[in-house]
Amino acid sequence: MLLLSTTQKYVFIIVAILAVVLIACIIATVVLIKKKNKGHVKVDEEFMQNIMAWLGGKENIASASVDNARLKVEVRNLDLVMADKLHTLSEKGVFITGNNVKLLFKYDSKLIEKEISKRL
Repeated sequence: MLLLSTTQKYVFIIVAILAVVLIACIIATVVLIKKKNKGHVKVDEEFMQNIMAWLGGKENIASASVDNARLKVEVRNLDLVMADKLHTLSEKGVFITGNNVKLLFKYDSKLIEKEISKRL
């Protein structure tokens, strides 16, 4: 049987502890990345065409921004907005105040805002 000196035992214990800490950090990082991406839906072309059309078209959108996780779109003519259709995309709510339409999605509104801004 192999006998280790006291110093070698301490080095072995320290290396084992460091290995466990490293593995725990890797697992925590993977879990956090998956949790961060959970629920995000890819903003596809059909979705963007629908949201642009139901907001009254490109010409009707004055600006788009994100306000407390809500997509906030300022429109020029509220009569062109199809709120009933927007409810199918924003199952968490469509709020209209003045010429502002706020949409609350179950996924990241920043992605949608970026796509709308590209198309304006």
